Amino acid sequence: MAKKCTTCNEYQNPAYRWLSGNVLSGLIALIPICTLAFTFVYDRLEPQASDLQFTLTRCDAKQIAVFASNLGNRAAILTHAEFSSNGSPYQPLHIRLDIEKKLIDGSDTRAIELRTIDTISPGGLVPFAQRQTANCSITIRLHSVSFAQKTSFRELTCACPSL
Repeated sequence: MAKKCTTCNEYQNPAYRWLSGNVLSGLIALIPICTLAFTFVYDRLEPQASDLQFTLTRCDAKQIAVFASNLGNRAAILTHAEFSSNGSPYQPLHIRLDIEKKLIDGSDTRAIELRTIDTISPGGLVPFAQRQTANCSITIRLHSVSFAQKTSFRELTCACPSL
């Protein structure tokens, strides 16, 4: 049996007709549509969350520097910071960051400076007399609000500055 008709030039076998006709063109046209649909569905199935992580980079007498990294895919807000030295009550720290920059987008990293407030803590992070004691340490508590409006805090610890 011939593959093509010599009179009308059509394929004789149904498989040849299927592969040569509009059906194959239609299937090829569906590939980009299916790819877009998969991407859309995958984005909807991926969990939406924010995950703020902090890394302490400097701990001076009156100032602390940290990097804030959001490992999630949704934004989070750094609301406030406070510190405690050697078990004392927590006191506020001033965040050296514009209010609009407190929002940390997903997959974003930002450098943040925290300073003591002289009227509340005139000796800085630790009064001078306490700096000389053994095992002197400072605990920094960083508060945030996640994408799901859930509040949380992370604590960092550093040794007392020598100055």
